[in-house]
Amino acid sequence: MKKLLVILLALAPIVGSSQYVKIATHYDAESTAHHIIHGHVSNYLNDSVRFVTEKKTEHYLIKEGMSPEFVKGRLDKVFAKGKLEYVSRTNGGYMFTIAVINASDDTKVINYCTFHVDAYTQKITEIEILLGE
Repeated sequence: MKKLLVILLALAPIVGSSQYVKIATHYDAESTAHHIIHGHVSNYLNDSVRFVTEKKTEHYLIKEGMSPEFVKGRLDKVFAKGKLEYVSRTNGGYMFTIAVINASDDTKVINYCTFHVDAYTQKITEIEILLGE
C-alpha cells in the first residue's frame, strides 16, 4: 500500500504540469504572407498539406497529403494570373488570405488563397483556393 501511495504522489506533478501546453497566441501572418507573395512558400509548408480548390460554386476538389513541391507549383500557377495582395483583416491570426487581383482591372478578384496555420508547429497545414467575384 505504501508503494502505491508513493507512486501516486510521484506521478501527481507530472499529470498536473502536462495539462498546460504553451502555444503562441499570435502569429505574424502579414510577414508570412509577404514572404509567400515573393515566392518563399516552401519555408512555411508542413510536410503534408491539405489542398482545397473550388472548381465551381460550392464544388470543391480536395487533395490530402500533398508535398510542398506540388503545392508550390499549384500556387505559382494561381499567383501568375494577376497581382497579389494580402487582404486579411488582422495580422495576428492563424488563418490569413492572399487575393489574386486582375492586373488590368483592380476591382475584380480572380481568386482568394486562404492559408491555415497549425498553432503548435507554426506551419501551413491547409490551403484553399477559392473563386473570386
